[in-house]
Amino acid sequence: MSVVAPNGRTIAERIGVSTVCFRHLELAPALERIASLGADAVDLAALRGLCEHVSPDGEPAQLRKAATVVEASGLKPLALNADPESFDEQDFAVVLNRVERLTEFCATVGAPLLILPGGAALHPGDNGAAANDVRARLAQVIEGSLLAAAIGQRYGVRVAVEAPHYLRLARTLDLADQLGSQLPLVFDTSHVAAGGFDPGEAFSQRAHQIVHVQLRDAVPGDIRRAVGHGDIDFARFFDASESAGYQGAFVLELETHNSPYTSKDDEVTAALSAMFLAASESGHDGREDQ
Repeated sequence: MSVVAPNGRTIAERIGVSTVCFRHLELAPALERIASLGADAVDLAALRGLCEHVSPDGEPAQLRKAATVVEASGLKPLALNADPESFDEQDFAVVLNRVERLTEFCATVGAPLLILPGGAALHPGDNGAAANDVRARLAQVIEGSLLAAAIGQRYGVRVAVEAPHYLRLARTLDLADQLGSQLPLVFDTSHVAAGGFDPGEAFSQRAHQIVHVQLRDAVPGDIRRAVGHGDIDFARFFDASESAGYQGAFVLELETHNSPYTSKDDEVTAALSAMFLAASESGHDGREDQ
């Protein structure tokens, strides 16, 4: 007999789809497409320059319009994945003003989590930055994110930081651990694998810090692989996360380059099937073995 997840919900029942998967569409048709593929829960994206289904600058009129679209979709928002700019690249007051409006948006649509970036995007030469500079910038991220978390508390919305992120300041597990010592973390399998680490092992060591999981395949140095076209063993990952007592959501965030599929619908459908199979193979899908 397979094991039911700790909160009584199977992995399959906890898999959502990010609107990033359909970033080529406007918000309403992206949500319609996700619903048509059988998903009932979504991550919404307010990612600057990548997927601005929700305005990352939090203009009130834009946010009201987006909230109306989300509410009409009937889908359950799991999180708002946002880039209001990081605290190591922008004035705190500017970022926190955006955070407050985005947090209010989360409360309006019923999204319990606001995800913030783990530092500014890396630029050429940043990998060789002096350790003191990295520490100083990371301290800014922690300080600002804790202030953001206090804002979130007023609206009943949790604030977490995505780390490690292979393309941002907190790109390594060690740097993510420094954030995780004070803030909840969002764990993206592709960013861990791109750094050359096994996602299952990395998760097991940090499960107490992690409140949300994003799923995408990867190989070392490349975070944008279609599921099944990278190195990640998702059955092993699911086994590790469930064995560690993780009770949260798993969200497909399929931002890929050179996808082998003819359409994003096909890619998402194939990824969902692969995740259900991996859950079954992990022994944590909650269904009777046939």
